[in-house]
Amino acid sequence: MKFARTFKQHLLEDGFPEHWVESAISYRKLKKCIKKVEEELSEIGLDADTLSLLLKTAEKNQGAGSDTEDQEEKPFQYVLSPKGSRGQNEEKSYPTKFQPKLLFMIDEATGEPLHAKLSPETKQYLHQLALSENITDIRITDEQDDPKANPTDRKNSLASTNSRSYRTVEVPLISDSQFFGTLQSELSGLATIQKEEEKKLSSEVEDLSNVVSKMTKPKDSKSKHDLQQWRRIFELYLDSRIFFSTSERDPWANNYERAAKGLGNFAAELQKQGLYDDFKSKEGALALHKFLNINSELLQGLKFQEINNMATMKILKKFDKRTALGATSNAALIFQQTPIPASLARAVCAEISNHLLATVPQLDDYLCPVCFSIAWRPVRLQCQHVFCIRCLIVMQRDKQDHCPLCRKKVVMEADSDNLDDSMSRFLKKYFPEEVKKKQKENERAAGRDTYGELYDEKCRVM
Repeated sequence: MKFARTFKQHLLEDGFPEHWVESAISYRKLKKCIKKVEEELSEIGLDADTLSLLLKTAEKNQGAGSDTEDQEEKPFQYVLSPKGSRGQNEEKSYPTKFQPKLLFMIDEATGEPLHAKLSPETKQYLHQLALSENITDIRITDEQDDPKANPTDRKNSLASTNSRSYRTVEVPLISDSQFFGTLQSELSGLATIQKEEEKKLSSEVEDLSNVVSKMTKPKDSKSKHDLQQWRRIFELYLDSRIFFSTSERDPWANNYERAAKGLGNFAAELQKQGLYDDFKSKEGALALHKFLNINSELLQGLKFQEINNMATMKILKKFDKRTALGATSNAALIFQQTPIPASLARAVCAEISNHLLATVPQLDDYLCPVCFSIAWRPVRLQCQHVFCIRCLIVMQRDKQDHCPLCRKKVVMEADSDNLDDSMSRFLKKYFPEEVKKKQKENERAAGRDTYGELYDEKCRVM
């Protein structure tokens, strides 16, 4: 199936909002622009085959061992030049208007194009452009094609190429400006949609974080709350890596296909572990449903971005194939000015992490870096690194004065003043089960230190 049809099918059948569809890349319209560019170039003898031959001839000449700077130049260049300039204090606006330019290298002395494997009509056309721009005042004659011309003079003329000086003359085109103007306008519209979607989803995340915060904040040891429930949900969410990969080849963003699979696995695991219905508060199931909706909307945005990115790259490649102008090499400049976003997932996931996940403290953030369990009765050293009291006592007993993390000599000077009471109260409040378990383990370890390995057997007997 041709891409244009596939692209249109995605836009119509994938459930995108209507204003998204209206702002999508107009692939068919841009194809018509390319057709006009082809026709405009062909009228002056610069069809794709001719331009490709020019480049091949230039490469062949370079490969022949020429050391001259002139002959190392390409016979023509196709560039996107910013139209006008902004002052330093002027606010940045998109899109920057680009003016495509087709520039031919012209010999200042003769007005002839560089590596000119061109028809006489095209040569004459380029020469007239050089005359009109005052690049040369010498007119092309038919001397080179005169069979009576002296072969020795012709050979000397070719030998003098090494000393020639070249300047560029611009070939005026209209249709290519229409092509890039349309493309940039649509890329700018897509960037606007991304910003709107990011703002909407970020607001939804912030509202949801307020709701979850109320449901998970324990008032006292007897109050009902869903702290453990949401902790399990968020642990599953982080482990699922829905929008971000752990692959070394692609350590950042997942594509739509992988993200969709990850979200499906996350939802299935919630169902398997019974986390949809096991809420103590009435708002729990509704909040979870909203959380899944936010991720679904983010996934939809990612899909829309991907198909438009693909449409943009496909149309630029088609432009190059039909014209041989090499527009794809300018693609980085186009995307830099009017970026289609790989950043929506990144921005919204940052909001989820900073606002939503932060409402439910995760155990991994409060582990002692020595024993890798919760830092019960945490001790904060002068270097600000935190360890559980048991591990600190062991380090001091073994005369290990250097902090295991930063290697500063702060361990032996720590005493009861280094106990972090506020953190200790926080851990008892948000991790009561883990604190009780760690307290028992420490008491047993202290007993073994005092009474030996038989202490565990005495405890079991008692």
